[in-house]
Amino acid sequence: MKLRLAGTISITVIVICVALYMILKSGEVQAQPYGIGHMKTTFIDSTRKNREITAEIYYPADSSGDLVPFSRHMSGKAPVLSFGHGFVMRWDAYENIWQAVVPEGYVIVFPTTESSFSPSHEELGSDMVFLLRQLQQLGKTKSSIFYEHIDTMNCIMGHSMGGGSAFLAAAANTDVKAMVTFAPAETRPSAIKAAAKINIPALIFAGSNDCITPEQSNQLPMYENLASPGKLYIIIKGGSHCLMAATSFTCGFGEATCKPKPEITREEQHRIINRYLIPWLNCNLKKQEGAGNSIDQLLAKDSSVTYKKGKTTGR
Repeated sequence: MKLRLAGTISITVIVICVALYMILKSGEVQAQPYGIGHMKTTFIDSTRKNREITAEIYYPADSSGDLVPFSRHMSGKAPVLSFGHGFVMRWDAYENIWQAVVPEGYVIVFPTTESSFSPSHEELGSDMVFLLRQLQQLGKTKSSIFYEHIDTMNCIMGHSMGGGSAFLAAAANTDVKAMVTFAPAETRPSAIKAAAKINIPALIFAGSNDCITPEQSNQLPMYENLASPGKLYIIIKGGSHCLMAATSFTCGFGEATCKPKPEITREEQHRIINRYLIPWLNCNLKKQEGAGNSIDQLLAKDSSVTYKKGKTTGR
């Protein structure tokens, strides 16, 4: 009886170990998501007449809150994302973005500049790149929350006006590593023309029901002009301009005055965005093996989007 029991236990242990190995290998078990730390700060850019750049920063933490320590449990360092807001929109309209990316091990910084009715698209783009560089410096500063936690990989991001500004910034700065934009708008100077100078991995989200920056005259020509072989263009069926973000009075007011109206909910649009945003960032910034293939597999069976793509990177 004892021998049989021992043999049964041994076989059971082996089966459990094999099952756990297969689950881990398939990626079904992942590290617990991080909490979200937050801080507000102001930087000074001495190269632009001591320009003050106010910023909101969200980062991985073991417990969520303002000025809490950076997570002690992160393996490796965090890539930095710099996100530009839409026309007369606040940074807090993008809670859906930081709630999605920070728990996955990314730092995201939002410049709160150029929020007037006469913004400079170029200045906003320059602010976004400046903040990427400042986070790099904070990662080397012993007194900083971010000391030894900041990766060299980065991504410039933005919605609407901020998306167009991201094109301007990526075209003018070779230290930007990747770009993600949400319903990017044509800018002054032209984001469409700037796209021809960009050869980094780029992901563009568009909504088929965007009546503020219609994709045929904004996002599509930007995508087509991109020089990057690693580019992906995702059109969310029934998606709209303002549903790229969380609730924004100014954006919603503008969208209420035009047609077509969105045909899906804000929550559904966010689910679709996150379905591709996270693996795309993991593929291009963390170089996770298989992340590019998972995007291809998702696109092949996803009836909620249409897409165009160049070569996928980071496989």
